[in-house]
Amino acid sequence: MHEFLEHNSESPDTVTRELGRRIRVLRAERGWSQEVLAELSGVHRNYIGHVERARIHMSVVQLARIARAFGLTPGTLIDGPPPAGMNVPVSRDPV
Repeated sequence: MHEFLEHNSESPDTVTRELGRRIRVLRAERGWSQEVLAELSGVHRNYIGHVERARIHMSVVQLARIARAFGLTPGTLIDGPPPAGMNVPVSRDPV
């Protein structure tokens, strides 16, 4: 397993699922359809649908395009504060 994932105890599937969820919530908060996000990002609508449903692992290029459409950096899209519409449990583990 990749060292980053070992230290953060997140599987690739968990990361993919959470990223898809973040994208779906951000898109919904803006009132955008998948078609609108596709047009703004230059990423095909079907690809966005697959990402949101965690059917594929997104490429770095596609991640950057989608992040840019939201006015975010790829890092913020992946690991920034959760969008207002996401109900994320707070970790009780000490850092």
